Amino acid sequence: MNVNELGFLWYLQSSSNMINLLLKYLSETSEDTDLRNILNEIYEISTNQEQEATQLLSEEGYKDTPFFSENDIYSSTTKLFSDQLIIEILKHITSNGLRALAVQYVELTDYKVKKFYKKLLNDVIQLDFSLLKLLNDKDLLQNNSFSYKKADKRDGKLFKVASTQQRPLNAVELANMFSSLQCNNVGVALCIGFSEVVEDMDTKNFILDGKKLAFYQSATLSDIYRENGIPTTTGLEAHVNKVKESPFSDKLMANLIMFLNPVSISNLQNAVVASYKKDHIDTLKELIKMVEDYSEKGLKLLIRKNWFNEPPVSNWSHK
Repeated sequence: MNVNELGFLWYLQSSSNMINLLLKYLSETSEDTDLRNILNEIYEISTNQEQEATQLLSEEGYKDTPFFSENDIYSSTTKLFSDQLIIEILKHITSNGLRALAVQYVELTDYKVKKFYKKLLNDVIQLDFSLLKLLNDKDLLQNNSFSYKKADKRDGKLFKVASTQQRPLNAVELANMFSSLQCNNVGVALCIGFSEVVEDMDTKNFILDGKKLAFYQSATLSDIYRENGIPTTTGLEAHVNKVKESPFSDKLMANLIMFLNPVSISNLQNAVVASYKKDHIDTLKELIKMVEDYSEKGLKLLIRKNWFNEPPVSNWSHK
């Protein structure tokens, strides 16, 4: 195995370890039978994913105990999220997990690891279909209508970037922002829920800052959509329940929030690459910088609290 396989497997193992606890909690607190069946299916796949990644790492001589454990779930009966919000969280986890697996799969060269990833991709794709069907069956699928037209004809064959600055965004530009908008909508709801139950004040302030950031980013992106004639839906925070006891440890909640940061940055970077409008690109770059600054604060918090799951390092071989 080369460093790619080892790095990807460690990330897969550690992120699965964290997400599996969240999935188990969501399964135990969900009320809808169809939703619970899908949650159990996702949990089974994710658990096997963690176990297989652990085994492959062990064969290469890397052995470590899981960073999170059952002790990080304080209450498995406290229902913090409504079923509708649980579905949105699952959509977010599944879609971004699929994206990460696909990107990593391309870089793999070890046959055994690549075969493992191929099976994971097939399983997650099937889960994505199941979630889509569930949303459709429950009449929760967001199908906002909007009109479109062909691009204006221009003189010459070259796409004239300078002439496109005063125009609505095209379909590709808007499509590449959608994942970021959804990410921040889920982020607002998670931060509100976690901020209500977290005990450590430093962590509470960090999560409250995350709520403000996610709300600002969601509002900024929603404004861009509305300026281009497309309505957006927000308000997932209304599906956070008032509870008296925390279902999670502060350590788990802080790491779950940090898990969203690279996802948000990646989504925004994709939107930057797809855009040809300077003012639009400047806005997206500003949003990226905000997430980077917030992520830096989060990393310092995790290190200070001894909650940081430090990745393995390679031996220094330069002579």
